[in-house]
Amino acid sequence: MDHAERDAMLRLLLTPGMGAVRIGRCVAAFGSATATLGASTDRLAEAMRCGGQQAGKLRSAMHDAQREADSAREREAAAAADVQIIALGETGYPRLLEHIPDAPPLLWVRGELREDDALALAMVGSRRCTLYGREQAERFAYQCAHAGLCIVSGGAYGIDAAAHRGALKAGGRTIAVLGSGLENPYPREHHELYDEIAQRGAVVSEFPMVTPPAAENFPRRNRIISGLALGVLVVEAANRSGAHITARLCVEEHGRELMAIPGRVDAPTSAGCHKMIREGWAKLVTNAADVLDGLGEAGQMLKVGMGVDDGHGEGGGGDGGGGGGGGLFEVALTDSQQRVVAALDEPRSLDELAAATGAAVQQIQSDLTMLELRGTVRRRGGLFVRRGKSDS
Repeated sequence: MDHAERDAMLRLLLTPGMGAVRIGRCVAAFGSATATLGASTDRLAEAMRCGGQQAGKLRSAMHDAQREADSAREREAAAAADVQIIALGETGYPRLLEHIPDAPPLLWVRGELREDDALALAMVGSRRCTLYGREQAERFAYQCAHAGLCIVSGGAYGIDAAAHRGALKAGGRTIAVLGSGLENPYPREHHELYDEIAQRGAVVSEFPMVTPPAAENFPRRNRIISGLALGVLVVEAANRSGAHITARLCVEEHGRELMAIPGRVDAPTSAGCHKMIREGWAKLVTNAADVLDGLGEAGQMLKVGMGVDDGHGEGGGGDGGGGGGGGLFEVALTDSQQRVVAALDEPRSLDELAAATGAAVQQIQSDLTMLELRGTVRRRGGLFVRRGKSDS
């Protein structure tokens, strides 16, 4: 993606009334953010599924001189803070996140997002956690990071902070997804933690740099936490909580794996976890090996050569940096992955692969993620191609 297209996306996002869903519809309809800026009022109304009057107001707002000034200030603020702005569809945008229904059009990234961060586990739970919850969050994060998983959480008090610290203690990768702009991080008390995370992973937001931590931002950022990961682990959650929102998104919209850690049977802080387990939409886990089992093929591949223990100690084998050795690329392809590779006799889109293989889109997404990590498949624009000798 060139600078002009990224700037057009930034201009759209900074337009009042234009959110991820509307931008997504417009880009799908017109092919790019640049084309969206050039669309007529009638075509915008059709793409955004709104009335002509509203579409006209949005079009005027897009082309207001203030948008150009806003965009320039945003680019300058990001550059001054050593923050990258990465657009959906651009190299470096997280591959798992691309597939959620309302993927953020832009990500502000402090630190580095890497390709192997796709092997990720999201960890969520209560801000007002118990000592037990904090200990378990740090223990699981340590063990899972040691096994090669990137730990994704929200940077908040309680379980989130413990998960990040566990991953850092293991020398592993971790990503914090904020509900505010990166120049206005919340909570303020975690600025040193965010500095450390940026050195060992990334601090990420979908909000412009100076966006304050408004209450409505946090439920929105939960979809990114789930969307970045192969699965979500709930450590402590009451019956009504933000962790519940993330858990529902994980299962119902993203098709990812959901796991939960049990607590005391009479503990209200674990009532949500127990309900998820009882109702069958979360798998009960008691150690890192259970988590890797819950992540299916990706978890099994990470187990190869890692010597993951039974979860009662602090870590397994390996080099302490999280890695997975060569095992990730040495295990044979699954039957469904073989069907995807066979269908790539020519470049195909996600929908075309689903039609050709007869598999569900969510299964195809999972297979493509693993095939990309193996280097068997690569992207070319919006299409997937089988990597041949000439691509190596």
